[in-house]
Amino acid sequence: MQEEGLDVQSTRNADHFGMLIHHLSLLRNKRCLMAYAYKRAEILHGLSWKVGRVLPPEIEGKLNDVEKRYFKNHSSALQSYMKEMGSLDLTVDMVPPKDPYLKVRVLEDIGVTAIGDKDTNLAHHSIHFLKRTDAEPYILQGMMEELIG
Repeated sequence: MQEEGLDVQSTRNADHFGMLIHHLSLLRNKRCLMAYAYKRAEILHGLSWKVGRVLPPEIEGKLNDVEKRYFKNHSSALQSYMKEMGSLDLTVDMVPPKDPYLKVRVLEDIGVTAIGDKDTNLAHHSIHFLKRTDAEPYILQGMMEELIG
C-alpha cells in the first residue's frame, strides 16, 4: 500500500468510521424495533383488561401469530390469577360506577340466559334493567349496548 502512495492509517480510519456508522445505525434500528414491539405489547395488555379473553375480529385480523399467542397467554395468566383470588373479576368496573344497575338494549338474539337467580330472555332489540356485573360481558362482546339517559 505504501508503494501505491496510500497511507495505511487514513485507509484504516475510513473503513473504521464506515463500520462504526453502520454499527450505530444497526443499534438505532434495533432500539426502534424494540420500542415498536413494546408499544404493541402494551396495547395488548390494555386490550386484555378492556375486552377480556376474546378479541374482536377487526382487531384480531391486525395481529400476527406471535401477538395472538402473547394475548392468549397473557389473558390465560390473568384468568388463572383471578380464579386463585376466589373467582374475582378484576376486569369489571375499573372506575367505580355511580349505579350498580344498567339499562341495556340487546343487539343480538342471545336467548334465555340465567342472569342472577332467574332466567331471562334476551331477545333482539329488547330492553332490560340488569346488574352491571351481569351485563358487562355482553357489552364487551358487542351483544348489548348501554342506554344512557
